Amino acid sequence: MKILHKIASVLVWVGALNWGLVGIGSFFSGDWNVVHAILGGSLTLENLVYVFVGASAVYAAATHKSSCKDCQVDAPEQSPTM
Repeated sequence: MKILHKIASVLVWVGALNWGLVGIGSFFSGDWNVVHAILGGSLTLENLVYVFVGASAVYAAATHKSSCKDCQVDAPEQSPTM
């Protein structure tokens, strides 16, 4: 499952950066869609990348709490009773 987590993380980053660039590009009347720039010749392949990015985001959200060390809640320590 570790490899699936790494793949999902990379795809989530790709999607996040791509949408950030699309948003910034829209302010400057530009098309900064990196996925389209790389795979623009193949609409099917481009759409497949978008599906994988979306599926990775769902996977990351569903498994985040169990795989994130910062989000794991440890049981509170109990003080010894006297």
